[in-house]
Amino acid sequence: MDLAEWYAAGRWIGLLELIDNLPTACRLNEAIANDPEAAASLAQMRLDRPDDAEAWSPKISEFDLNITMLREILHAIKGLRQVSIAAAGGKPGEEKPFPAPYTEIDRAIAAAERGWAEMFVQQFGFDSGDI
Repeated sequence: MDLAEWYAAGRWIGLLELIDNLPTACRLNEAIANDPEAAASLAQMRLDRPDDAEAWSPKISEFDLNITMLREILHAIKGLRQVSIAAAGGKPGEEKPFPAPYTEIDRAIAAAERGWAEMFVQQFGFDSGDI
C-alpha cells in the first residue's frame, strides 16, 4: 500500500479509516496529543461532554490476553491494598475497577435485562419509570 498514491487519488475515506484503526500507542496520537491546537480542541470536547455520557472503556481490538491478565493483577493489588488498610484499623475507600471493553453484546444484554425488569415490575402494578 502506497499512501502517496492514496493521497494523490483522493482516497480520503480509506485514509481516515486507516488512521482510525491505528493503535492507541502510535506516533500519530503522540503528535496529536502534543499539538497545542488539537489539545485545546480535545480538552474543550471533554469539558462539553454531558455528565451522563458513557464512561471510557478500551477498544476490544486492543484488549488482548496480556491486558486481561494485567487487569486481573491490578484488581488483586487493589484488593490487597484494601485488606492492608482494613487490617491496620483504617477504613479503605471504594476502589473502581479498571474498565473492560463495552460492546454491543453488553448493551444488548443490558437492554434484555432492563426489558425483563420492566415486565416483572408491571406484573405488580408498577411503572417502568419506577425502576
